[in-house]
Order: sequence, then C-alpha cells, then structure tokens
Amino acid sequence: MRQGNPVGRALESEGGEPRAVDIGHDPQLFVDNYLVDNYWGMRRQTEAVLRIFHPPRKDERNPLIAENGGYVNVVRDERRGLFRMWYQEFWDQSLNPRMYTYGIAYAESTDGIRWKLPRIGKFSFKNTLDNNIVLLSPSGGDAEGQFVLDLPKDMRRGYEYIMLYVTYDPKHRGMHLIGSHDGIDWDPSSDTLIAPGFTPDTHNCIVWDPRQRKCVCFTRAVNIYNDENGLRRRVARLENSRLWDMWPIVPENILIPDELDAEGGHTLFYGMPTKYYAGIYWGFLWPYRPGEDIYTELAFSRDGRDFQRLPARPRLIDLGPGQAWDRGMVFASSWLEVGDEWWIYYSGSDAGHKSHEVKTGIGLARVRKEGFVSLRSPAGGGVVVTRLLRWPAGRLYLNADAGQGELTIWLTDYDRKPIQGFDPNPSLPIRGDNVRHEVKWRGGDIRSLKGRAIRLEFRMEDVVDLYGFRAVPEGEQP
Repeated sequence: MRQGNPVGRALESEGGEPRAVDIGHDPQLFVDNYLVDNYWGMRRQTEAVLRIFHPPRKDERNPLIAENGGYVNVVRDERRGLFRMWYQEFWDQSLNPRMYTYGIAYAESTDGIRWKLPRIGKFSFKNTLDNNIVLLSPSGGDAEGQFVLDLPKDMRRGYEYIMLYVTYDPKHRGMHLIGSHDGIDWDPSSDTLIAPGFTPDTHNCIVWDPRQRKCVCFTRAVNIYNDENGLRRRVARLENSRLWDMWPIVPENILIPDELDAEGGHTLFYGMPTKYYAGIYWGFLWPYRPGEDIYTELAFSRDGRDFQRLPARPRLIDLGPGQAWDRGMVFASSWLEVGDEWWIYYSGSDAGHKSHEVKTGIGLARVRKEGFVSLRSPAGGGVVVTRLLRWPAGRLYLNADAGQGELTIWLTDYDRKPIQGFDPNPSLPIRGDNVRHEVKWRGGDIRSLKGRAIRLEFRMEDVVDLYGFRAVPEGEQP
C-alpha cells in the first residue's frame, strides 16, 4: 500500500544519489507503507510481519453525558485546568408540521470524565434561558455542525478559540467562522460568513496543512448534488489559502462508498471530520446505511486528497451491543492527547437515523498515543527496513510494545551496509512497553548523523508491536 510522495516529503541529492525521505521531527507512523522499503518474518517464508489495527476501548462509565449531545469537540485548557467541550444540541419542536432547530452547547470537566453542564442563560432554547447554549446564529436562529479549529496563533485574530459552524437562518445562511476569548462568549463582531448560501448539513471541518500552507475543508458537495437517493452524502474537499476570506465553493468529491461498503448496506457517507497530525490527514469517516446505523471508521491520507482505508475495514468506534445507549449511531470526530493515551469523545444514540424517538449521549474511547496501527512481528521474529531517510538530527525514540519480545535497531546505508563511521553493531535492546523508548548504541550517537541518508532496520525477536518513531531535537522532551 505504497503512496506517492507528498509535497515536500522527498529530497533527491545531486549526482544521481538515491532519494531520501525528509522526515523532519514529526512522529513517523506505520499506518501505511510510505516509510517502508521491506519487511518479513525471520524464521520462515510462511510467517510475515503484519499491520495490526488497535481499536480504541470504550470507557466503562459511558455515557459520560446522558440523554444529551450531538457532534462533539473537546480541547484541553491547561491554563484553566479544564477539559472543554462543545456539542450540537437538538430541539425537536414539532412532528407535524416537521420543525426542529440546533444550537451549540458547552460543557466542562476537570478530569475529562465527570462533566458539568453550566447554566449560562444567554440564549432562549427549548423555550427557556435555563440552558448551556453558547451560540446561535447572528439573529438567534439555528447554529449547527460546530468544529473548533486547531490553528497557528497568527490565524486566530487574537482569539483563543475559532469555531466553524453552519446556519440555515435565511438572513445569514451559510458557513461561518467566529472567535472567542474564553470559549463561552463568542464575539459577534468576529462572525464572518465565509461561504454564503453553502449549507452542508454534516460535521464540516477545516484543518491547517502547514506543509502545503493551505486551509482544507472536508464537507459535502451540496451545491452540486441534492439529497435524491443520498447523492450529496459523500466526502468532498474545499481549500483556501486564507482562512477568513470568502471561500471559493468548488468542492470535489474525494471519497465515495465502494463495493465493500455496499456489501453491508452502507452505501452513503454521512461525513468525515478530519485532523492533521504528523504529516497525515486522519479522517473519522462515517459510513451510513440509509435511514439506519452510522459508525466511525478510520481513513488517512498523506496529501489530503488520496484517502486510504485499512483493508479489512475495521471500525474505529463501533455501535454498542444489544440495548446499549450507543447501539444506533456513533459519531467520533477527533482525539485529545492525555498522557500516553489518545482520548476520543463521541456522540452516540440508541436508534438509527430515521427514528424520531432517539436518545443521545456522549461517550469516551481510549487508545494508545499514536496507536491506531502497528507493525507486528510473528512469534519467530521479524524485520522492518525503512526507505532511505534524511536524518534531521536529534535522538531516536520509538513507540513500541516489546513486552513479549525484544527489539534492536541497525543503521545502514542504501545498500544495507553499516553506516561509515558509525557503530556497525545493533542498538542496545529495547524491552517493555513504552510510547517513548530511547534508542542508544554502545559505540555511536545517532545525533552525529545529522543530514546523512540512512535506513533504520528494526529487528524484532518474538512478538513486538512497532507503532512508529521520531527524531527528537536537542533540548526537547519526547
């Protein structure tokens, strides 16, 4: 599953030297074979190194917020000592005639588990001010599909938080950006209509790609396709170099359901909120069986256009069993780093999409940091050889579980020969389970290889899970 070289990722030396991948100091993850030149089992040809998916584990205390909540975003405010959550709240006003609306609600927690829904009293919603709604449209109409953006400081216009949202309010219909200094009071003077009349009804998102210097929006192409037979329910992409300017509304579909989706009846995609991390776009894809269930699956891309999915199509966050509170639909959007784990908050419901008698809640699932996918050696051991890498300086750290085995690393050149002037022997053995094993050699220091083109050869004894590695710059903690 080799992908093309993303912009800015590969360098070619003068004089026809072999090409080396410029890895920088980002984590390098094995979700695909972009970094891999080869791998194999050591004992016999019938054994192989396998790519393993590690599903997040749902918290036994779920739902953390009961009978409340739609699309959800959470950030960690270290300064205030808070986990902060914004979610889409639903008000079903009438079944006949059909009338409903949305608002953006707020919750907070000191530990990420026990949540408080403060009574803010700013907007009338469900015929009362006794609520935790923090945002409606500029004229008090619906606001929905909120997404709190992760942006460089110079793009925030002085605000701590920037939110993307959509409104169907006739006076302000379209996609908006708005800023806030505290996450509760959203400044109406900052409210900017960046896509007039464009109202894709899903959890739209905008991510900043620092490599391409572009803002990228994942949405629906509702200006091209209507809802006949669900044609608009695909994943589309917009881009703009300037966040706050008017966006050109020329979406293109980049991900559509295929034969494997159709086998399970999931012939539509409800949306794909996306996070940019470690040079990869991580899509939280929502396969949808029309009128029925929606779950969350992992998709990923090196360039933001060509998205891949794991071959067996494992579910990232699956529906709950039996009569579980989240048995009908599950919507996950991103993760939050907490210690050595990624915490994934998600909204769930006890019934499918067509039901008008649905109860919702918000839950939590956890996975190892950078731990969605590993390369696992067989019981007889295995080897993973990287492509030629341009070492950027710094120490080498691994994210690996060698609790049932042992791992050593050899540094070699293009021809898989020892690096000239460096220790020709393997590293000191790596044992145990850690997201930040430091790799050391008795007779060499990898920091001396700054700018050199090298291969990393991971030799795994018995069963080892290798998740990724990183060149950590001098003076920085891994």
